[in-house]
Amino acid sequence: MKRSAQFLAAIDAYDDDHAKQALRLMEECAQQGDPVACYMTALWYGNGEGVPADVVARDYWMQRLKTLAEQGHVEAQWELSGKYRWGNLLPLNIKQANFWLERAAEGGYGDAQHHLAWYFETGQYDYRVDHDAAKMWYQRAFDQEHPETLYMFAVKQFSDGKPAEEAVRLLRKAADKGFKQAEEVLRLYVY
Repeated sequence: MKRSAQFLAAIDAYDDDHAKQALRLMEECAQQGDPVACYMTALWYGNGEGVPADVVARDYWMQRLKTLAEQGHVEAQWELSGKYRWGNLLPLNIKQANFWLERAAEGGYGDAQHHLAWYFETGQYDYRVDHDAAKMWYQRAFDQEHPETLYMFAVKQFSDGKPAEEAVRLLRKAADKGFKQAEEVLRLYVY
């Protein structure tokens, strides 16, 4: 999902060592319901970026992220899945991570669909290997043109080390969506 101009301004301010301004801008984005901004605001409060460390504010913004997820916001569900999976400001909890990943995938979030397929394909994070489930989730991500999935389908269209016409078409779609690996493969094999 594309971030707002204000979100990007907050990141720029942070990168320019203007942490207080960055926090103010990011918190405004979080107040508007941006789930990534909720996490970033929580992280910055927790680390004392722009203000003294504030665990109450950190916990408030993580709870706001959870609330968005509970209300069906698929990007918030995806974000919450990752925070539980990696233990970022939340306790490491694979069961909760998988719960929120599945909600986001079922809700149509492409990143979640692609990763769920990968976990079924490889048997990671308490998922059993299930090639039929992996195929279904990859197809759902492909149908909505998830860039990494487009790339994955494209590389399957190579023959004798060269991309078929369909591979080039898929690589271009993935590259147009900002997937850098697709851009590099196009550069190497097509341009």
